[in-house]
Amino acid sequence: MAGAFERRPMISVDATGYGSGDDQRQADIQAGLLDVLERAAASAGLDRDGWERQGAGDGEFSVLLPQTAEGRLVGDFPRHLAAFLDRRNGDAPWENRLRLRLAVHHGTAIADVNGRSGQGPVEVARLCDSPPLRAALKESRADLAVMLSDRIFTDVVRHGHALSVAPEDFREVKVEVKEFRERAWLWIPRGRDVHSLTLALPPAEAPAPKAEGDRPVPKESASVHNEFHERVDARGANFGFRS
Repeated sequence: MAGAFERRPMISVDATGYGSGDDQRQADIQAGLLDVLERAAASAGLDRDGWERQGAGDGEFSVLLPQTAEGRLVGDFPRHLAAFLDRRNGDAPWENRLRLRLAVHHGTAIADVNGRSGQGPVEVARLCDSPPLRAALKESRADLAVMLSDRIFTDVVRHGHALSVAPEDFREVKVEVKEFRERAWLWIPRGRDVHSLTLALPPAEAPAPKAEGDRPVPKESASVHNEFHERVDARGANFGFRS
C-alpha cells in the first residue's frame, strides 16, 4: 500500500573521480562498482537480489530487506567490500583506483507512489556526501571509507551485534550538510587508524559569480551522484527503484 510507514536498512555508495574521467574510465567505474558490491554482499551473506536499487552512474542507493542481518551489513559487508576493491585495484596507480564512500543507515523508508520517501533516504545521502567522509577517504588514501548513522552505530555496533567490528574502530564526527546536523561514526577498513586522521576539511566555496541580469552562472557538477543527491530536496526524498 502506497504511503505505508516502514523502517528499513539502507546504503548509499559513491565512487570518486567519475566526473573527471573519460568515457572508458566511467564505464570501468560503473562495471567495477557493481562487481565489488555483488561480490561483497554475497561474501557477507546478504541477499542483494532483494535490494531495491537505484543507480546513479558513479553510485548506488539501496533499500535492503527488513530481515537483513544488520551485524553483517555494518561489519562484514564493508570488510569484504574493501578486500574486493583491493583485489580489483591491484597495483593500479592512485588516479586509476576504484575508491568508494559508503554510508549505512536504518530509518524511515516509506513505500510510496514513485519509490521510497521519508527521512531515511535523505540522511543516508547526506552521510555519503559529507565532508568528513570525503576528507577521510582522501587523507587515508584507502580504497573505502565508511560512515554509519548514529542510530545504526548505537543499535548494532555499540551493543555488540556486529561481531567483526568493535566500537573503538569508529570515530565520532559531526556531519553538517545543508539542513542536516547529526552525529555519525567514521571507519576506515583494512587496518587504517581512523583516529589518526586530521580530517582537514576544504574551505567553504565562495558564492558563484552573477552574470548579466543577476542570473547565476551555472556551475559544472562534480559528479553524477551529487546531482542525484540534489534531487532529494527537489522531490521530497521520493526515490524510484529497480529491483
